[in-house]
Amino acid sequence: MNDNEKNWDTPENQNTENGYSSASYSDFGKYRDPVDDTPKADAEPAYSPYSNQSYSQPNYYTNAQSFDSRSEQKKKNKGFKGFLIAVVAVVLCVGILLAVYPRLSSGDVSNTPPKGDDTQLSISNTPSADKSSDSLNTIQIAENAEKINVGILIYGKVQSFLSNASSSLVGEGSGILMGEDKSGKYTYILTCAHVISEAAKDGYTITVQDADGNTYDGNMVGFDVKTDLGVIKIAKTGLPKAEFGDSSQLRKGQKVYAIGNPGGMEFFGSFTDGMVSSIDRPISSESGYEMNCIQHTTPINSGNSGGALLNEYGQVIGINSSKIVSTGYEGMAFAIPISDAKPIIDDIIANGYVTNRPKLGITYSSAMEFQQFAMLIKYENLPTGSLIIREISPDSSLAKTEAEVYDLIVAVNGEKLDTADVLLEKIENGNVGDKLTLTLCRIVDDKYNIKEFTVTATLVEDTGTGTETQEQQTQNYWEQYFNNGF
Repeated sequence: MNDNEKNWDTPENQNTENGYSSASYSDFGKYRDPVDDTPKADAEPAYSPYSNQSYSQPNYYTNAQSFDSRSEQKKKNKGFKGFLIAVVAVVLCVGILLAVYPRLSSGDVSNTPPKGDDTQLSISNTPSADKSSDSLNTIQIAENAEKINVGILIYGKVQSFLSNASSSLVGEGSGILMGEDKSGKYTYILTCAHVISEAAKDGYTITVQDADGNTYDGNMVGFDVKTDLGVIKIAKTGLPKAEFGDSSQLRKGQKVYAIGNPGGMEFFGSFTDGMVSSIDRPISSESGYEMNCIQHTTPINSGNSGGALLNEYGQVIGINSSKIVSTGYEGMAFAIPISDAKPIIDDIIANGYVTNRPKLGITYSSAMEFQQFAMLIKYENLPTGSLIIREISPDSSLAKTEAEVYDLIVAVNGEKLDTADVLLEKIENGNVGDKLTLTLCRIVDDKYNIKEFTVTATLVEDTGTGTETQEQQTQNYWEQYFNNGF
């Protein structure tokens, strides 16, 4: 190949973990509303009683010093001692506040529920869609939906307790009141992972607002970036709770309704209607994980994520998660079916994450997405589903093998990757601890000579907490990689 052929067609957001990324996936991350978090100017230094203070010792033994003046001096001494005591008291109070403040700022001022809470999401029977007489009118549905809708606000890290800087709003979304835990001390709230995942960082807090305008400290239970599902809790009981219906009973053309907070708290509790456009529509999330979603025409916007999708009986049958935002697409919205979400939600409540889900622990892209790799596949007669390793996570077993970034995966367990699904199915149908034999292909020089070798990989547990970030590779980066040699 000559240098003129080194023009890469490199779409952004190509790398995924345990998933094949196409050029058109739904970007769940775009639904956070950025807020100006520029810190305020530093305050002026606080006054100190010990700065520039002078004290002159009086001469008690001069004739000019009378008894009255000595008495006056004693009063002054007592006053100064009182002042010192007051200063010490203030210092002690500040110390106590500094010790307590981190807990207050984290929003976790209450005891957490027992580990391994076995509270589960309950799904009620859904009447047949043909029995329209059993359905509610839109006013009744809206009134019930408004009660179980909450707003979720994420605030950034507080820089200093004594400075003028305050926490800033970094994201808003919607949530659904699921119901109380077994202990009767907390209420669980369902939402999307991309709404609350930022709050997993130190110093970030969650605030929950209900339909009456009351606010509560929200505490993280867990989230799963692959399915875009998350759960938080508040130390409040006696609130309304949603009724959940069987989403597997949905039919195309059925009437559905959405409630949420488009644009944030400004349009809190907006209620819209539409119909089911498609059932089990496969959509790739930002992490590359493919989910079967409910496609519907109900208008949703930024801030609706985590809000409820309801049927004509007022039952929550989905959690609104994404919308294709493009001039070429109108009226296309997607929700996670509640029947599919139930086992994920139950696992998050019980363990804080989804357990026993395997992953290979790499980020990769289709080799056919890049011109020079595509030409290499053609000339070397490699499988068209071959994948480029873009990143190897520290917890991947491949980190301890000969495998390197930019190697091609061309086969798994001796089966060629004619499509990326060959590898995906081996991972998704496997168990944590299973071993896979990967056949890798590496370009060894600027003549595009290759060597083929095998490595053994062990599947590890995927906690779905999003520790690996989405890369933004550019064409120039790839050109530089190849032009610099190997």
